[in-house]
Amino acid sequence: RGRARNDGGSATSDATMASKDALVKDVGALIERLQSLAQVVKDRSDACKQDLASSSPERTTSPADSEGALPSATEKKLRMVSRALHGRLKDTMDALTQLKRIADDALVLSPEDDASGDRLRALGAELALARENASDAGLLSEKIPEVPGRAEPDAANVHDTDGKRTRACTGEDPDPIDPDLERVLVANAVDVKSIRDVVARLRANERDVDARAALAREVRSLASPRNESNESTLAGMEPAAASDGSSSPTSGAAGALYSEDNFAYGSTPFATFWRVVQECPALSRAMARMAKVQQENYGIFMNQRGFQVWGSSSGWLVFYAALGCKVAGVGYELLRCHVDFANGVVMSMLNALAKPPVFIHGDVLEMADCDVMQFPPVVWLTSQCWDPSLKTAVAEKLTRQCEAGALVVDYGEGVGLGDRAEAWERVGTTTAPVSWNPAQTFHVYRRV
Repeated sequence: RGRARNDGGSATSDATMASKDALVKDVGALIERLQSLAQVVKDRSDACKQDLASSSPERTTSPADSEGALPSATEKKLRMVSRALHGRLKDTMDALTQLKRIADDALVLSPEDDASGDRLRALGAELALARENASDAGLLSEKIPEVPGRAEPDAANVHDTDGKRTRACTGEDPDPIDPDLERVLVANAVDVKSIRDVVARLRANERDVDARAALAREVRSLASPRNESNESTLAGMEPAAASDGSSSPTSGAAGALYSEDNFAYGSTPFATFWRVVQECPALSRAMARMAKVQQENYGIFMNQRGFQVWGSSSGWLVFYAALGCKVAGVGYELLRCHVDFANGVVMSMLNALAKPPVFIHGDVLEMADCDVMQFPPVVWLTSQCWDPSLKTAVAEKLTRQCEAGALVVDYGEGVGLGDRAEAWERVGTTTAPVSWNPAQTFHVYRRV
């Protein structure tokens, strides 16, 4: 009888896990559908804003009195459509947030937990309601308002014949390297096949249910809600004194937690990385110099700190530098699951990597170091969703540690703002697509 009970319990657990996988798949499909439609909505909303901005704000009642001004009726219609698109986009973002929470809640369910079956059924009901609400709100409709005065493709063409638009929005197209870029890379003796292989593995890890479950569990173990009363500090903690006497936030190891927003996941395509490097002469020269130094001084770990990624995730930018620029760098990441995966990729690609990069698990405020270099380093910050207090603490640390000539690549402008403005000069900006924004602006700063 005992064995029969165990077999029955195992069957129940297997059924629960199968149901979990099916639920996560359903949520993912709905997320992809909403994202693909949201991209069209965003494109048309941006077009409305552009057309409205081209109209003179000083326009008189006569269109002839203001060159390029929109007729009054057209402007009114543009504003009406713009408001409708903005409202739909906001509602879609709210729906996506709810669906992500449902997926995360499902991913962390364990077969050993007797309550998992009941919780899974409750999540299934939440998904059904979320789908119904999205449909009732028109978020799943392909009937998207067109931009007045512009020729638009039919809304039904949201999913075009080869699916390129959908893949671009959902990340299914791993990293398109167009023929022109490929020719440049080949001319620079870049191993394009290895880049594609790495990207394919990173994308597969994104979709792996077990990997997503491990990520969700670790994020929840480290994250806490934002302190609404004071966004300059992390919830439930006080700024701790750093070893040099400055004030900086601490992380989970010290009992303090970052907000969950801090761990939001996104990726930067290789083509975008390459463009950022090539369009900034100072950055391009620095990467070329590091490649030369590393080639001449193989095996010296200190040289690898010449290129650092703070918040390296599963290794995207570090692998790009290693394979595209022949610069082995160091990636610092707070989530151990990302570090373990990245190091696994390194071990499987030793033959393709002239000098393997290094991934370190830990908080950049405690472990990263910029003041021990033979030459000014390059630090790439993945700061898009970092807590405000973390951005400030990182900028202060970089300002203290970096010597003149050090470069910082940032997804925002935080490094060179406020009382640090005199310490940094912006030497480059590039606008290029990333997974969450088709026109992300990158800023390159140099320590003066």
